[in-house]
Amino acid sequence: MALGRHSDFNRLWFGQTVSNFGDKISLLALPTLAVVILDGGAFEVGVLGALRFLPFLLLAPVAGLVADRVSRRTIMIVADLGRFLALGTIPLAFAFDSVSMVHIYIVAAVTGCLTTFFEVSYQSWLPQLIGTENLIEGNTKLQISRSVAEAVGAGAGGALIQVLGAARAITADAFTFLISLIALLVIRHRDVRERTEERKASAKAEMKEGMRTLFGNPVLRGLFTANVVVNLGAAMGDALLIVYAYKVLDLSPGQVGIAFAVMSVFVIVGAVLSEQVAKVLTVGRVLVLSAVVLGLGYIVVPTGGAVGGFIGLIVVQAVIGFVSPMFDIHVLSLVQGVTPNEQMGRVSGTALSAVYGALSLGYFIGGALGEAVGLTAGLAVAGAVTIIGGLTLLGGPVSKIKEMPAGDDAGETSPAAAEPKITA
Repeated sequence: MALGRHSDFNRLWFGQTVSNFGDKISLLALPTLAVVILDGGAFEVGVLGALRFLPFLLLAPVAGLVADRVSRRTIMIVADLGRFLALGTIPLAFAFDSVSMVHIYIVAAVTGCLTTFFEVSYQSWLPQLIGTENLIEGNTKLQISRSVAEAVGAGAGGALIQVLGAARAITADAFTFLISLIALLVIRHRDVRERTEERKASAKAEMKEGMRTLFGNPVLRGLFTANVVVNLGAAMGDALLIVYAYKVLDLSPGQVGIAFAVMSVFVIVGAVLSEQVAKVLTVGRVLVLSAVVLGLGYIVVPTGGAVGGFIGLIVVQAVIGFVSPMFDIHVLSLVQGVTPNEQMGRVSGTALSAVYGALSLGYFIGGALGEAVGLTAGLAVAGAVTIIGGLTLLGGPVSKIKEMPAGDDAGETSPAAAEPKITA
């Protein structure tokens, strides 16, 4: 593959792979520490979850503005250093028997805020680092790392917590951010952007400029709308799926765990094959079809469960896992490929904020629907919303895109001038 010998990308990929595994440790270790050591309950765990994702909803547009004004690589380095130091305070406090719930909340909030700035900067920097022509391959490899971490990281984190205890296991996560930081420090590529010494625009004006680009470009507008609606529907479905498995199918936790593990494996398979599938079907068709199949997956869950029970759920989970990364990879790659470099942070930040808002709202709506109309009807509505999200692409140019836009060499890419190839 083109990026096989791209040393800077491979350093970024290595650092992100390590920190992705570390994330899964803290995702389990922080709630474990709250419940087992500090005698917390569902409320405390819920607060920790909210503090993990709420910063994306609230801060992503601000992070995008900063990423368009400051070196994105520098932001990522500072974020990694901050997360290393924040998480490192927990084992230190534990050693002195002074860890508290407030302390854990503060650490969760700080790491959530820093992660928001890191993610927006990383998504904005990648097109410059590798060139727009390599975005699908780069995002695929990064998605594979996240998927493997999802599949393996939680189990490895559980074993580490069992052996070391929750507080000491968090030390391992802290050091993964240090490894990511070192990987960033040895990357030779530097930000290339227009000279901004004469720029007089206020932050408000620059935010408006980013919004105009996002909603004024028909490709970006179509991707934004579809991504928000698809994530809304998928979150609704995910909120109901596990309840359906336990309450209706009467599966054991072990069986549910197997079904979700199978889904994780097929997420990896889907990510690996995403570029090849797009070459056969075209990028636009992959986006539409993957969203439609994802929605159908939620709709047929009751049928699969009724006919095949445990096996039926596994088949549906495999399908959902297979198509999900294809949609995500190509949406992200297209956004990165057609957005002007100098506005990449603001566009990515606004999009991330809306997507996380849709996820939060989707989980809430899904739960409310399940209580109001039942699990089967709720899954049908979730699937329908997801399908509608994919079908919105048929009304614009996105569904006609044949392949990713070609760019210049990394570091000199001009996404503003890059245009995706459109099918007749």
